[in-house]
Amino acid sequence: MDFLKLLRSLEEFLYELCTWFLFFPRTLYRVVVHPRRMAQYVNTELTQKLDRQFDDAISPPMFLMLSVLVAHGVELVMHQQIVGTGVLSRSVFGNEESLLLYRSITFAIWPLVTTTHLLRRKQLPMTRESLRRPFFMQCYLTAPFAVALSTSMVFVRLPGALSTTLGVTVGVIAALWYVAVQAVWLKVALQRSWVNTILSTAWVLVLGSLINITIGMVLLSN
Repeated sequence: MDFLKLLRSLEEFLYELCTWFLFFPRTLYRVVVHPRRMAQYVNTELTQKLDRQFDDAISPPMFLMLSVLVAHGVELVMHQQIVGTGVLSRSVFGNEESLLLYRSITFAIWPLVTTTHLLRRKQLPMTRESLRRPFFMQCYLTAPFAVALSTSMVFVRLPGALSTTLGVTVGVIAALWYVAVQAVWLKVALQRSWVNTILSTAWVLVLGSLINITIGMVLLSN
């Protein structure tokens, strides 16, 4: 019986893995082209039964993790994997599982900071349930930025002026897209003026960046 359960688990995993190849590029396209529509899509899907949620896409947290995995795959293909020099950094960068977990967490910091800022500005209680909906929206919006920024860093580290220029260009375009999407999302969510929205956007992006930079500096110094 245990063997049959194992086979059924492997069957489900194989099926889920194959669907990722179909739904990941489809979800990525939908988020890049229609970010506001995909944010509303999260609202709709979270009202469905658990087994029917995100049936025609990838769930937002999984989508963010897969985006980090895709970027890591590009890094491996280009032979540009980061190698730690300290004890702590080697334990993180020297292990594939730890590295992917670390990168998933660092990119998830921006959705968490933005969601927390939204709840505080709207004076809503901070619970698991109140965090879920905006956090899921933010995972969708952050995933394309994660893919583009991570891939751009790979090209920047490659030798040659052309690859560096390409990497910087992709990184700048990704950052501008992310800033614009965040500003529009916060404008709708907060219902504030554009001046107020721009200040909120700057705050969450700068705070998220400072947290990530601090974590990176701690890792590299140890």
